[in-house]
Amino acid sequence: MAKAKKTRKWPWILIVVLLLIGGGVWWVKTHSASAAVRQHVQTASVKKGTLTVHVYATGNVHARRTVDVKCQAGGEIKKLPYQIGDLVKRHQVILTVDPTLELQALNIAEQDYKQAKFTWQTAQLSYEIAKENLVTTRQTDLANILSAKAQLKNDMLNYHRDETLLKENLASQQTYDTDYTSVVKDQQALRLAQITFDQLKQQALQVKLQELNVDLDKVAMAKAQFSVSQAQTNLGYCTVKAPFTGYVANVDVQQGQIIASATNNVGGGTTIMTLVDLSHIYINATIDEGDINRVKPGDKVQITAAGAPGVIFPGKVVLIGPESIQDQTSTNTSSSTSQSNVVTFQAQVEVLGAKRMLLKPGMTANLDIFTDRLANIVYIPLQAVTIHHGQDMVTVAGPGGVQKPVHVSLGVRNDTDWQVLSGLKVGQKVVVHLGNAMSMWTPHHH
Repeated sequence: MAKAKKTRKWPWILIVVLLLIGGGVWWVKTHSASAAVRQHVQTASVKKGTLTVHVYATGNVHARRTVDVKCQAGGEIKKLPYQIGDLVKRHQVILTVDPTLELQALNIAEQDYKQAKFTWQTAQLSYEIAKENLVTTRQTDLANILSAKAQLKNDMLNYHRDETLLKENLASQQTYDTDYTSVVKDQQALRLAQITFDQLKQQALQVKLQELNVDLDKVAMAKAQFSVSQAQTNLGYCTVKAPFTGYVANVDVQQGQIIASATNNVGGGTTIMTLVDLSHIYINATIDEGDINRVKPGDKVQITAAGAPGVIFPGKVVLIGPESIQDQTSTNTSSSTSQSNVVTFQAQVEVLGAKRMLLKPGMTANLDIFTDRLANIVYIPLQAVTIHHGQDMVTVAGPGGVQKPVHVSLGVRNDTDWQVLSGLKVGQKVVVHLGNAMSMWTPHHH
């Protein structure tokens, strides 16, 4: 009976032994696989080739120009043919104001000019007549003086002859007295002729005064002519034309509205609409001071925007701001105040390509600026670099899994690779630290 009980225990013992053996095999395989995973190292080759350097920035989209178009005339708006979103060609009429008042002003100015011109012409003719009269009178008076002198000379000869004859009793006293009277009259006539000639100086001054009146009337005529030109200009203000080809971004007035003229408006006229010139699209970007010296006009740019998903716009840098834009921000706490200065520079990028119209002014854009393209250089992945005691280090993977830390001298980098100036050779394997604390993004100080 006891022997039978002993025989029935063997199946249970066999089952326990098999379970222990299976568990041991599972533990060995699991821990061997974990050890293999722990021992696996990701490596990359040291390569030689072309490295493209990038600078990343953000900015706002701007049109080539945005202009508030104004009307300098006053009155009722008669025509306003364009609305928001319409395309307007250069020199097309975009607004017409009732020109009645300006036409009346022009008519009055033209009549004033005609009157001023007639006055000037009359004064000029009077001056020419007075000038000719002065010449004629001068010649006449000179002739009278010469005639009086000749007559006086002749009568003086007769007088002296009769005086001699009278002494010799060859002439009568009456003849002598007659000759004397003639001489006296001749002398008086000569004096009168000279006085008349001297009075020509006053007449000459009158002619000069008439000449000045001609000049004055000429100025008045020119002023009246300017008034006509000003009235024509004011009439032209009643019709507003587009200064360039663009799209209507905003309309500030409506048909039938009465607007004030520029003389009553401090701003130089009433704003009627805003035109946007989309012939060129630009992005005004802000670039960090650490990157600005790597960016230069002509650099190619790839542009993306949330407003145009999936589209990559080509572009180029056209301008670099000469002066920094300093953004000062301060943080106040209960115990202290801290201030942070962010120094950036302005750069203007022109958007190229047929799809550039998808970018609307005011949108935010992301820029990938290709600042340099270095050919025939040695480079490694960014994740291969660590910092040890302030030095750039990489781990070289040799034959048989042997790892050796090496100090390297680095140059420029992009978002994936780093230029190696010294310390490595092409073809060597370096350890790449993917997603762990040994990445170059986390400096290590031991």
